[in-house]
Amino acid sequence: MSVFSKELITFDLNASNKVDAITQMANLVVASGRGNNAEQITNDVLARDEMGTPQVDGVAIPHARTSGVLQSSVAVARTVNKNVIFDEDEGAAEVLFMILVPNEAGDEHITILSSLARRLMDDEFTKALRTTNDAAELVELLERSEGGN
Repeated sequence: MSVFSKELITFDLNASNKVDAITQMANLVVASGRGNNAEQITNDVLARDEMGTPQVDGVAIPHARTSGVLQSSVAVARTVNKNVIFDEDEGAAEVLFMILVPNEAGDEHITILSSLARRLMDDEFTKALRTTNDAAELVELLERSEGGN
């Protein structure tokens, strides 16, 4: 099963800050049936964020192993405001990928993170992240890119 799902995508995240953004995305994961504890997810992502969250060109990738998810998942959000800052040097994030894997998944989140980081070097990919408004289309793009096509 793919780590991506249209139920894990929102194009209008209205968050007051990164904690609010992570909380809303954790709730999205639980609402999709892929998680069972939004508070645990939020706490684990924020704890991991203390070590730093990758962010480049307005795309932030908070990530964590957590007991709050039932299966590896990537929630995707586009922000509607400029309040979500993970890295002061980079400024506000416009797109968020929140990578979550169960505690027993080992380093799977690092594999997913590396794959996303490579794809973010592709201008067409990043343009589509910022412009598509169809969740199914975005999932297709993410899965197609995941396979290297």
